[in-house]
Amino acid sequence: MNGAIEYSVGFRIIDDNLDPAEITKMLGIVPDDAHRKGEPNTKITPKGKILHYAPFNTGIWIVNSHEERHEILARHIKSLLDILYPLKDKLAELTSRGYKMDIFCGAFLNEVQQPGFDISPDILLQMGEMNIKIGMCIYP
Repeated sequence: MNGAIEYSVGFRIIDDNLDPAEITKMLGIVPDDAHRKGEPNTKITPKGKILHYAPFNTGIWIVNSHEERHEILARHIKSLLDILYPLKDKLAELTSRGYKMDIFCGAFLNEVQQPGFDISPDILLQMGEMNIKIGMCIYP
């Protein structure tokens, strides 16, 4: 069913007042990406040119799934939940402070006909217990 579909999946904590160092210390996980609201937003091109964008408009802390991109979506999500579920009390504290949390999925279809995926009830239950939404962006 998966064929040529590739996924990029990450768990995100988002808030205008987010302090990435505080989240890292609280959860004991080093993020793959993190920044505060208002920090400079720059990227370096493959040729070494520095591109400047508008400063980040919110704070974010991200841990990516480190599964291979061609693995099924459920495996990506499950690998993140295996890390996050033992921390559900700490995540609940962040939720009570108003932080938004989600597992954001990018699906790259690569001309797949009739793409699809499914997520098992146990995965959905764990996400619900931790008040984690799922987001999806599909790229043809």
